[in-house]
Amino acid sequence: LRNVYTCFISPLIDYRITGDEEEDEKLFNLLNDIMNLARIHLDRACGHLRQFIVDDKGVVLIFTFGLRGSTFPNMIAQHAIPVTLTICESL
Repeated sequence: LRNVYTCFISPLIDYRITGDEEEDEKLFNLLNDIMNLARIHLDRACGHLRQFIVDDKGVVLIFTFGLRGSTFPNMIAQHAIPVTLTICESL
């Protein structure tokens, strides 16, 4: 058995498509920026972005530590929690 850390982060943004091409383009760029920001921080800490979901309930990032390729001594205290806080602060 191993420890696994799973985190769900829901950015508080207006995620609805308006039909206005210019406004929708801004939304798509924002969503892309959010995903890239999370990916960069997770790559540095060897975490895994499990899912990036945009649906009728909102936007959710799901990432993990402790699965194959991301198990380390003190994984939660030294990798997972600092990355979670960094991503939340960056959003």
